[in-house]
This record gives sequence, C-alpha cells and structure tokens, in this order.
Amino acid sequence: MAHGQTTPVEDIETFDPSRPSVKPGESILLPIDKVPGYLDMVLKALALHTEARTSFVTYWLPDLLKHKYIALRFLRQESLRKVRPDAYLSHTRRRHSCVMLFRGVASGDLGHWEEAAARATVEDGATFWARIVGVNAVQASDRGLFRVLEWGGMEVTDQ
Repeated sequence: MAHGQTTPVEDIETFDPSRPSVKPGESILLPIDKVPGYLDMVLKALALHTEARTSFVTYWLPDLLKHKYIALRFLRQESLRKVRPDAYLSHTRRRHSCVMLFRGVASGDLGHWEEAAARATVEDGATFWARIVGVNAVQASDRGLFRVLEWGGMEVTDQ
C-alpha cells in the first residue's frame, strides 16, 4: 500500500455517542500484546502526564485483554466539542480531551482490517494521533495554565 492509502481522511465523521464506530479506514489494528506500549506512546504524544497515562491504560486493559486483536481510534477534540458544547464554552482553550474508541477483531476477520493493520506499522502513532485529535502539546504541558484533562473510552461491540 502507498503511504497515502494508510492515512484516514482528516475529517472523520461527526461523532455520535449513540452510534459509535471503529472502522478500518479510521483506526489502527494491533495484536493485544502491542496495545499497552502503543497506548502509552500515543497518550504521551497527546500530552497526558504519567499518572493519567497509567490510569488510562490500567482502566481499559481488562476490557482490551478480552480480545486477541484490537482496532482503535481516538476522537478529534472538535468532534467532542460538537457533542458537548456546554462543557467547552468556558474552558474551550483549556480543556484537553483524550477519548478512545476500540473494538475486538476476531482472527477470522483480519482480512477486512488490512488497511488498519498497515497504518499501525507505517504511521508514527505519536504524531499521527496528535494531529488527528488536535492537541496543542505546548499548551497542554504548560504547568502555569489551569487545564481540565478529560480522558475516557468506549468499547464498540455492534456495528
């Protein structure tokens, strides 16, 4: 696959919490043994401090470990602002959100996920997801600013 074919469209559809999706064109696919290290790298690039990264991985690991392969993506901050505009009105410049959607992928379905698997090996997750999510790492790391860190996730089971 050419490099351009492994990168999802920058403007992934608007997030609808009642119909979450994780599809090959908007995610990466990894075997479960690669997921914790990948998540730590991505969360660091998304400017989460050590305790937040540890808490995130620790919280989601039991659900992730139920699967041999994981497809995952992170939501754009702009998509979250559209879903919850009231949460962002007074803190727009200081709210930092990191929300992951994931799903297990059965071994028999791996052929449908070749694009996502290729993206996981070709793309640098550290810069790739920071660009997609829209993180201002300098502002998020500025200890002199009041910031609100919001992290979470959702397992997608039906699509």
